[in-house]
Amino acid sequence: MKTLITIQPKVLLAGLILAGPLTANAAVDFIEQVDLATGLVYQVYVAGPEEPGSKDGEQLSPMPVGESGSTYQLYAKGLDPDNTVYLLDEKYVASYTPEATITITSEDPHPTPRTRADEPFTVDVKVKGLLSPGADVPEAALNVYMQQLSMNYDAELNRAPIDGTAEEVLTDDFFIVENSELQRTGMTKLTSETFFKERGEEIFRAFALPDADLDWLQIASGRVQVWPIADVAITGMVPGQKVTRSLPNITVALTDMYPDSTTTVQIYKGSQALGTEGQQVEGSRIAFNSIVPQDAQIFVRNWDRYAVDDGTYTMEVITATPFDNRAPERLAWLTFEVDRTIELKVSTTTSE
Repeated sequence: MKTLITIQPKVLLAGLILAGPLTANAAVDFIEQVDLATGLVYQVYVAGPEEPGSKDGEQLSPMPVGESGSTYQLYAKGLDPDNTVYLLDEKYVASYTPEATITITSEDPHPTPRTRADEPFTVDVKVKGLLSPGADVPEAALNVYMQQLSMNYDAELNRAPIDGTAEEVLTDDFFIVENSELQRTGMTKLTSETFFKERGEEIFRAFALPDADLDWLQIASGRVQVWPIADVAITGMVPGQKVTRSLPNITVALTDMYPDSTTTVQIYKGSQALGTEGQQVEGSRIAFNSIVPQDAQIFVRNWDRYAVDDGTYTMEVITATPFDNRAPERLAWLTFEVDRTIELKVSTTTSE
């Protein structure tokens, strides 16, 4: 039997408190319950929101939680055009096992946590259900073990390699020994040959300790995608070039633009000065609302009207992303000279 429910993400993180059936219907997202004692599996399908966001609902857990406990896993299809089904979260429920939630945020409010390699992100961990030490208290109820791992993406696919070579590297681990709330803010621990060109995932997992009956059990998890900074190349003109006639055609090549970004080319008179607001070149605006970094080209043609008078001018490539309240960031600049004045040098002679 497949019964439709909707469940608020924070309810899953709090331990899957489910009650009250909803109407059955077709759905792609689902919650899977696995009874660890018997190996029985039960899937409860979920109607997620039509737009990015959350949807509420509750339902009775389809199977009782046995003596060995049950795991609950939430799966959801990615945002179009990504049809991959992702494991979003996992919870273990038992009579004495502690509970944990892991929430990851950055300045990017995208439903899938993500950030840029030069920007920080924050991990909030909440632990409850730990017991005080005592003669009859199992070790698994006294500690929560935390792991931080990193996994590099394939640079061309912008995802984990599909050939099975994806490797999760442990970068940090520690124990939490009391009910508490922990917050950590920092930069990615991914590695790359070029500074700030890291791309991949930071993965955080919480485990209940093993006891006589059960092995290590993952009770919470979270991950954040890390995307590289952009590269920009301006061709068709060199820095300091003197233009005596029409301005040449320019090509601006954009690489690894942030998935949520708007990029333009602007011109202003004078030497380069960071923060100067110039004239936006018509037709130069490129905006992305994607799930992975994007490449593109901007062609600047017939742009003499932006540099009518002789003098020094600066061309800048500017982008805006969710970071720093979408303040404009300069990706590249080029200063050039315009000198269209014609000097006529003649000599005169007289005859007598």
